[in-house]
Amino acid sequence: MLDFVIHLAQKAGNYLKENIGSDLNVELKGRINPVTRVDKASQDIIFETISREFPDHAVIAEEGLQKETGSEYTWYVDPLDGTVNYMHQIPIFCVSIGVFKEGEPYIGVCFNPVSGELFYSQRGSGAFQNGERIRVSSTSRLIDALVVTGFPYNKDMHDGSIVRFTRILSEVQGIRRLGSAALDLCYVARGSFDGFWEVGLSSWDIAAGVAIVLEAGGFVTDFSGKPMDLESGNILAANGIIHAGLLRLM
Repeated sequence: MLDFVIHLAQKAGNYLKENIGSDLNVELKGRINPVTRVDKASQDIIFETISREFPDHAVIAEEGLQKETGSEYTWYVDPLDGTVNYMHQIPIFCVSIGVFKEGEPYIGVCFNPVSGELFYSQRGSGAFQNGERIRVSSTSRLIDALVVTGFPYNKDMHDGSIVRFTRILSEVQGIRRLGSAALDLCYVARGSFDGFWEVGLSSWDIAAGVAIVLEAGGFVTDFSGKPMDLESGNILAANGIIHAGLLRLM
């Protein structure tokens, strides 16, 4: 199944790469939340392929697609994570596919077709980037930590996000904002970032990344320290050393 998911992410990712700079037919799902014909076409590629190979599996995808089957397997699909970056031809985006088994992370795959970065994991087998094992960082002090975040499309949530951002900024080495939650999590998994937090996310934004971070030895919770619930929308992921310190600042 892991090989199948990797191939599928690469197939959809190559479609994204081929269509950079094309006419995107942009629509708005919210005030600042765009969707393009490429998002939808990438989702069609993924959904149709899953349905042929695993017709009994449940699928939850970003662009209004949900298939409930009662299966022990649920696929969480973001066919283009980082749509705004893609629209502006900024090469920080990916295809993100997470498979949960009996409600727990089982497989995670994220593929950036421009950089060629392929992140993947399967429960109990570790996390990898392009065939090389990856691990979270060993940074032990917040002041030495480089962390990453994002801001929600819902501007009503920005006040709290700015307060939290300012509080954390005063205690860490630096903060970055890349525009793709899935890749943010992958970069935590390989140790490039020491931590990541964000509010207002959906299950398809984080399912694959959560699976990869956990297999890379990281901690993933909500802002209260409870195990991550994909439906909560609030996530804190970090190495196991500074997670508690970041949690205090949430």
